[in-house]
Amino acid sequence: MREIRISGIRRLLRISLTSNDVRHEVAEEIQFHLDARVAELRQQGLSEREAHDSARAEFGDVEESKRELARVDRRRVGLAHRKAHFMSMRDDLRYAVRSLARRPSLLAVITLTLSLGIAANAIMFGVVDQLLLRAPAHVVSPERVKRLNFRSVGHQGIGKDSPLETFVSSVTTYPVLTALRANTTGFSELAAYSSPSEYSLGRGRDARPALTQLVSGNYFHLLGVRAALGRVFTVNDDQIPIGEPVAILSYRFWQLQFAGDSTAIGRELLLQGKTFTIIGVAPRGFSGIDRRNVDVWLPISAIARESLGQGWYNTTNNWWAEIIGRVGSEVAPQLANEQATRAYGDIVRTWNDAQRDSSSIVFSSIIGTRSPNGLSQESKVSLWLMGVSVMVMLVACANVANLLLVRTIERRREIAVRIALGVSRARLLRMLLTETALLALVASLAAMIIAFFAGALVRNVLLPNVVWSESVLDVRVFLFTLSMAVACMFLAGLAPALQGLRTKVSDGLKASSRTISSSGGRVRFALLLTQTAMSVILLIGAGLFIQSLHNVVSREVGVDRDQVVRVSMPLSRFGFDPAQVEDIYRRGVEQLQGLAGVTSVSVARMTYPMGGATAMGFSVPGVKSPTIAGGGPYNAAVTSGFFATVGARILKGRDFTRAEELHGARVLIVNEKLAKAYWPDGNALGRCAKFGGDSVCSEVIGVVGNLLQFNVINDDRAIVYATPRHPGAAGSAPGAMLVRISGDVSVLVPAIRRELQSLAPTMPFVQVKAISELLAPQLQPWRLSATMFTLFGVIALVMAAVGLYSLMAYWVSQRTHEIGVRMALGAQRSDVVRLVARQSSLAVAAGLLVGGGVAFIASRFAVDMLYETSPHDPRIYLGAALVLAAAATVASIVPARRSTVINPSQAIRAD
Repeated sequence: MREIRISGIRRLLRISLTSNDVRHEVAEEIQFHLDARVAELRQQGLSEREAHDSARAEFGDVEESKRELARVDRRRVGLAHRKAHFMSMRDDLRYAVRSLARRPSLLAVITLTLSLGIAANAIMFGVVDQLLLRAPAHVVSPERVKRLNFRSVGHQGIGKDSPLETFVSSVTTYPVLTALRANTTGFSELAAYSSPSEYSLGRGRDARPALTQLVSGNYFHLLGVRAALGRVFTVNDDQIPIGEPVAILSYRFWQLQFAGDSTAIGRELLLQGKTFTIIGVAPRGFSGIDRRNVDVWLPISAIARESLGQGWYNTTNNWWAEIIGRVGSEVAPQLANEQATRAYGDIVRTWNDAQRDSSSIVFSSIIGTRSPNGLSQESKVSLWLMGVSVMVMLVACANVANLLLVRTIERRREIAVRIALGVSRARLLRMLLTETALLALVASLAAMIIAFFAGALVRNVLLPNVVWSESVLDVRVFLFTLSMAVACMFLAGLAPALQGLRTKVSDGLKASSRTISSSGGRVRFALLLTQTAMSVILLIGAGLFIQSLHNVVSREVGVDRDQVVRVSMPLSRFGFDPAQVEDIYRRGVEQLQGLAGVTSVSVARMTYPMGGATAMGFSVPGVKSPTIAGGGPYNAAVTSGFFATVGARILKGRDFTRAEELHGARVLIVNEKLAKAYWPDGNALGRCAKFGGDSVCSEVIGVVGNLLQFNVINDDRAIVYATPRHPGAAGSAPGAMLVRISGDVSVLVPAIRRELQSLAPTMPFVQVKAISELLAPQLQPWRLSATMFTLFGVIALVMAAVGLYSLMAYWVSQRTHEIGVRMALGAQRSDVVRLVARQSSLAVAAGLLVGGGVAFIASRFAVDMLYETSPHDPRIYLGAALVLAAAATVASIVPARRSTVINPSQAIRAD
């Protein structure tokens, strides 16, 4: 009987597990049979506790089934709750879609506003991420690879009496690498590399440039970079004094020059007149650790003798090598730094014992682009622009919040009805936030599209010298964009949603356009003030950087940047003897002088603009050599007419004559800085000076303005000029041609190159660049700042104008009854316009005061990025105020005009 009872219970349990209707009856039946069995056992003489234990033992599987029944019940309840929650979310989403579809104009404005703000942040995050946060591609354990920067103390000018100055440089001599390898144990490897240089690929008319970098044989192994095709260098390829003539191509160069053909391995390249065998192709995206374009890598010793000169590996005055080291896996970076500093101090002592204790090595990371003194200028600008893009996003969020707040206030009656029908406020909050989330999702998709196209433009146009990753949008940028969308959702949607939840049922049901006009007024005004203030800050920033860029571009450098072209022909490195070099330059000058559009041609030696600088010696009898900032004096030998060619002004005296040039007359021209240094009264004409290796006095016949040497700012060098045949300039080889052009530079540069490439069958690639092109990388930070600040400022200004327009339009629509009453009582249309204008001018004035004050305080942090521009220039502040006032006026015109056409009788009857 007991077995029959238990089997029946089991059948009931199986039914209950599939039928929700009988589970409670089954539970009661189980309990009934359990109690009956306990009673039977009690009658057999067992105690109550023994009876319960025995019954539970007999019904053990039944008890487990009861527990399973409870677990199933809980799962069903949970599933029902999740299903209800999902259905509720689906309903909220459907409602949000229908609600937004009824207002397509609002949807378009909000989507565009949010997408611009999010896209601006996505673009700048992509820039900052690669410039500051990412390691070079394909480098293994980049945190253990360190750049070695060299800090030493040297004399500021010529002579031991000149003051000492601390220098931090990323370049040193090759013997430093040799000594560090021999005297340190903290590094598993040390490697050297040079800055990329334009090498001549091929000869004659087919010659073209190839950006080439010299690296030590273990460079790729130290970084952990493997070849995509072929192999990388080994230490056997870089044996001193002469290494193997092998080359590795960058992936990009391999695709462009060999169309990605695998048979490129084993083929030959003619670089700098020397043949190299291609042994490998670097992986895609790898461009070294400095994010600069590289076409070809060569072992240092394979071409150093031709490029760096004899004895390059043991000379201590040839500074070109940059050094990186991989710290051992079990060595603390600090210990490796201390070892390297001690070894470097011992090296410096052999040069100058007094500097031993003041010289040290400073480690810096290869993650991000940094200079020896910290962040690069591009990185600093990018950080500023990242902050600016955040401000643009905040403006966008404030604008969207204002629009959503107005829309929420208009829906007070609907919200009150829902609350009266029993909808919880938590459900209402979720419903309102769902709309915002949908808007943020649509905006983020639009932002990704904008960032894809605009991001590539920003990278390639404004930062062309940086090598970027293949894709503008990667996982990190995508996740950042989504996070910004979520942030926008909460920033823009939370305040309007909370405002809607404060609706009282009684007030909401009775609400009309007149009673809701004042709702949320303070919040809307605060949001509009925020937009206006941030727009002012961005406009002031744009004005400061535009002024700085104008000051840099218009700075007098003594050279006509736009119409002067510099021609470089590295002939001596290609086996041309001095006589052949002189002949090629002579024939080149003759051919260019006959070229249409060329005004004049001159040749410079030793020192010339954006080129070499040589200081061989200059002295004035009876005058102690002064200390000159920037070093020097530097020596230059130029042909007659050189100053007219480059556009320099002769301040006093005259230029060289053709006869003086041909006969090597002992006459000199000094620049203004040198004249003031040696003759404080500035009267250098007719004075005696000794030039170069000449021990006989030469006469100073002219004083010329300071000419550009290397940098567009802070680069005034003391320079003395002679003719090429002056005894003190004997033996100097031509360094560059300077060509003055009267026509279109972009058209004439290829023509000039064609003429010069034809001068010899083995002619290397001739570099022909306008001075403005050579200076372009130096202007890039200011150009980037001015462009991006202006772009973001305009975006913020438009957003602020849209916000002001929407607020004023809403204000007019909600106060239609009041305006009608005023006009019925005799108010003129001009009075109504002033009433509307007063509302907008109050927000604009408050925004100007707040934004101007913040900009006044914050601009002092940007002083080091401005050039000859005061961060508190009143003209810029006034200009920003006028621009914003003009935008506000335009934004207020339409609502103001709309208010003047209101019919008083209709307005009074309006709800």
